[in-house]
Amino acid sequence: MTIHCNTPSFCSFELCGQKVSATPCLAYDRGVLWLEGIGCLRHGCDVLEGVTLGVSGGELVVVEGSQASGKSTLLEVAAAARLPERGAVWFAGRNTATLQRASLPFVRRNIGYYTADATLVGEDSALANVMSALAVRGEPLGAAEAGARDALALLRAQELADRQVASLSSGQRRLVALARALAGPPPLVVADEPAALLGDEARALVISALATARDAGAAVLAATADCAWANALVAAGGRRIHLAEGHIVGAPAVGLVPALTVTDGREEQPPRSLSLETDAGEPAVRTEGAKGPR
Repeated sequence: MTIHCNTPSFCSFELCGQKVSATPCLAYDRGVLWLEGIGCLRHGCDVLEGVTLGVSGGELVVVEGSQASGKSTLLEVAAAARLPERGAVWFAGRNTATLQRASLPFVRRNIGYYTADATLVGEDSALANVMSALAVRGEPLGAAEAGARDALALLRAQELADRQVASLSSGQRRLVALARALAGPPPLVVADEPAALLGDEARALVISALATARDAGAAVLAATADCAWANALVAAGGRRIHLAEGHIVGAPAVGLVPALTVTDGREEQPPRSLSLETDAGEPAVRTEGAKGPR
């Protein structure tokens, strides 16, 4: 068998004299997040086109891109804050892109979504605002309060707990909004520029808090235009994806199965999930070792 690897996401080889193309993919569970072929329009122009992205539980993914690259739109789709014009959004085993808008709030309550302009209830305390995220998921009052205090403590904002949100500075409000997104944590955390306009100490705390949510089993998807901060997330164990002009560029959008290699007739690091098609488009071979997007 002869193998030809042309790109990180495509290779071909000859099997029994027949040329076969192989597209490897990671065994993601659609029960967390799987975006497939996402296309979005804004004012009639493509903002995202053909974006495919997966985030598994216990994984931290950072989307890096310049302004107007489509990062915020991508995270809006991931958080069920908007529906795409094209593509599928698999979360909790359901394609949320096909749901009626009236059903989306039931999806959103299981997603911690942070944006710089996140709405807080100014008349309520910081603690009450963070507790609200846990209350809508059915947490008892005592558990919701404990979880909210833990989330504020992750960002060293526990001293803000009893203060009215209207009395807080803009930076303090952003920390409270991020604590609300992280409280629990929920199955999915989506954070758009969570470290923007924060000082160095607070930026480091945000990285630690996102990593803590990941270590607790949440799927964490963050976005930033700050290369240095993206590097810090990668150093904390994150996986980076580059987005430019609505397209994922460079590294694959999903983690790939281990490379298929052959040594002395034996396969090393066999793929967990590998779909194969002939050049004519006819199915040839499929090996499966775990669930994943198809």
